[in-house]
Amino acid sequence: MSSKRPMKGRDLLTWRDYTREEILKLLDTAIELKDKLQKGEPHELLKGKNLAMLFEWESTRTRTSFEVGMEQLGGHAIYYPPNASWGKGKEPLKHKASVLSRYVDGIMYRAFNFSDQLEMAKWADVPIINANSEAGHPCQALSDFMVPYERKRTLKRVRYVMMWAFCPYSKPLGVVNSTLEAGTKLGMDLVLAYPEGYDPNPEMMEYAREQAKKHGSTLTVIHDMEEAAENADVIHVKGWAPDIYATKGMEGKGTEAPHIKEPKKYKHWIVDDHIVSLAKKDVMVEHALPAAVGDEVTDKVLDGPNSVIYEEAENRLHTQKAILSYLL
Repeated sequence: MSSKRPMKGRDLLTWRDYTREEILKLLDTAIELKDKLQKGEPHELLKGKNLAMLFEWESTRTRTSFEVGMEQLGGHAIYYPPNASWGKGKEPLKHKASVLSRYVDGIMYRAFNFSDQLEMAKWADVPIINANSEAGHPCQALSDFMVPYERKRTLKRVRYVMMWAFCPYSKPLGVVNSTLEAGTKLGMDLVLAYPEGYDPNPEMMEYAREQAKKHGSTLTVIHDMEEAAENADVIHVKGWAPDIYATKGMEGKGTEAPHIKEPKKYKHWIVDDHIVSLAKKDVMVEHALPAAVGDEVTDKVLDGPNSVIYEEAENRLHTQKAILSYLL
């Protein structure tokens, strides 16, 4: 790792605030830290540092990867569960941010609403890391990209298909948004495949198209699974609700979404062996987990030779360690 830390002290709320070079630096550092861990080489880059982890809802992968990551970096993580006294409505975010800034070196915040993450960042004097909200999931997107990047050592011209799939409940657009923000800066051939009416936010799409043009990427929208899967390097299985229901879906609502009201019209959107067979032979099938098995994707695909879901999940540890090591 370079001794220079130009990202130190910055928030990570959205990939819009980071350049292509900075995103690649984080990916390179994640690979370097992964190698050090596998070789048993110490890398206590954050010795004496503390991270507060604020959760508005639980997540096995997010909590474990951040907590273990801080431990491996020589630091310490403090877990605040959803029912903790800090919660919104129990104490103003201004007070919590101002107080925690005097105790810890960074705050990881998993929130229902992006506006609350912005509010936290406004008052905190330490970096705020977005660990998921309805607007974005930057940590997950970086982990997803690490799989093809580590194998190919480049993301240029990688055909990365974000494939909508039926889910019996509504999911937010966070992962999709972060994929658009970062993927279009990395030279990828990014494909969004989804049914009519499931468009991401128009402003987000406009931003992504601008970044694609600037960085030599492509962004294509396709409303057919088979067409989208053709020649894919990566198929990322991801159900989501239309943008107008995204926030409601984040809080377990979103029952108005078309695929919830009329599931029979959408259940054919499932990633199975046939869809995988249309892609490249070495296609990488991703899912951020937890998966709606049998609805979004079949068991056979998830357990098949093209599945990289466990490698992808492991990357949460390595990419978040890279983020923490630069920001804190």
